[in-house]
Amino acid sequence: MRLFVLLFLLARATSLAAQSADLGPGIAQYNARHWPEAHAFFANAVKAQPRNADAAIWYGRTLLAEDKASDAEDWFAQATKIDPKRSDAQLWLARAVGVQAERANVLRQPFLARRVKTTVDRAIELDPDNLDARELRWQFYVMAPGVMGGSNEKAREEVAEVVRRNRYRGLFLTVNAAARAKDQATVERTLKSLTAEYPDSMAASASYANWLADHARAAEAFALIEAYQKRRPSDLAALYQIGRLAAASGQQLDRGEEALKKYLAAAPPPNAPSPSAAHLRLGNIAERRGDKSAARAEYELALKLDPRNGQAQRALGALK
Repeated sequence: MRLFVLLFLLARATSLAAQSADLGPGIAQYNARHWPEAHAFFANAVKAQPRNADAAIWYGRTLLAEDKASDAEDWFAQATKIDPKRSDAQLWLARAVGVQAERANVLRQPFLARRVKTTVDRAIELDPDNLDARELRWQFYVMAPGVMGGSNEKAREEVAEVVRRNRYRGLFLTVNAAARAKDQATVERTLKSLTAEYPDSMAASASYANWLADHARAAEAFALIEAYQKRRPSDLAALYQIGRLAAASGQQLDRGEEALKKYLAAAPPPNAPSPSAAHLRLGNIAERRGDKSAARAEYELALKLDPRNGQAQRALGALK
């Protein structure tokens, strides 16, 4: 029973307050997905600064990225002891426990589910505006059965609360809730609102474009990203989205390949889709053309850049 599969995968990475300046090099390695380097840096940092909650949290985040949820939990718990009033420490602790709950047997799941709920409640109690925590609690409510604390009514209340506190984030959560309910009319209506109210948001435009492509409306999807490019010509992420749309739809393959190569040549920033993701899309395009050799090379490069790129792993495994 996979109750908590989205707790980590859909969780946004929070920006931590009061970060120690000397953690900067490790954070840069983390953002670049250089997990061994980040691990070594933060392992040393927690030894040198045993009372630094930021160091404990970043070490925990790195361990979680390395798929070591139990070890990560220990360091997030340590951070909550160092600073009991850190809402973000409680949130990351809930995430680590949630990953373990998703993988646990049916006997252990109820215990872990209660821990997730208790910890995320504490995060929100400490900071009612911690929207990441509120989104995690929404995920809990919709994914856990009633006997473990799940509740559709409470999930709707959480969505309304996020909308009230931050309309932008709330509209995204509304999309997720509608998609889960298979209410595609509400999904599209809300995505239209997002792109209209936040025209300079790449996340809004990309989300709507991807939805359009998934519903066999690729021409509209390309037009949406093109309009965004005209407004924000310096945003490299638009190039990636053109490539992604080409890979997903099978249309404008030459244009998609060119866009992805430009994206990679421009060295995308850490907060943009990773080079591994771009090579995955190049592999998809090559596969669309029937060039299995080129597709295999791109998938292998994507995995070399990020061994945890699950989509690249699956694509390479499925390549005949």
